[in-house]
Amino acid sequence: SQICPSGRPTMRPTFTVPVDGDGRAVMESLVRRLQGDAPPFTGQVLKRHAFLQLPSDERSFLSPYLNLQLREDDEGLTLCGRFSPHPGVWTGFMLVYGILGMLALTGLMFGWAQTTVDEYPWGFWVVPACAALGAFVYGAAVIGQGLTASEMHEMRSFVEHAAEEARAGGAAAAGPPPVSGVD
Repeated sequence: SQICPSGRPTMRPTFTVPVDGDGRAVMESLVRRLQGDAPPFTGQVLKRHAFLQLPSDERSFLSPYLNLQLREDDEGLTLCGRFSPHPGVWTGFMLVYGILGMLALTGLMFGWAQTTVDEYPWGFWVVPACAALGAFVYGAAVIGQGLTASEMHEMRSFVEHAAEEARAGGAAAAGPPPVSGVD
């Protein structure tokens, strides 16, 4: 398996795991591991998509959320994983970026209007202020990833062990994978 090829911090790190066959075995292996005795994660597994997260009593604001999807590419079938904060937290980050973008655009327009009436264009100062706040929010996301790196590593290991179990023949290839909601 591989992680993002760039090695730079990203807002939502990804990794891929090669999968044999049509992917049913690895999804069934995930279901078994999630339904086992004291599983370390909760989640849901569908035919070609799954998500994992920490149990609610261990979850914090920064806890990672792992989306998994089976995808066809030139090298065959792969299980693609993408870490992100919980969807509600991710939506909050995007809302902050949207508001900062709109404020920057408003400052730009206001500064331009000020120049047309020969006033000091202080509105232009809103643009670098919004850029600085955007950089701060990005930095907070990177710091959050650093604080939850061990949890992301455990989730990735959980998925890789499920894929290894499936490759070793731990799952039957017949029939559609069960739909599982565990939380």
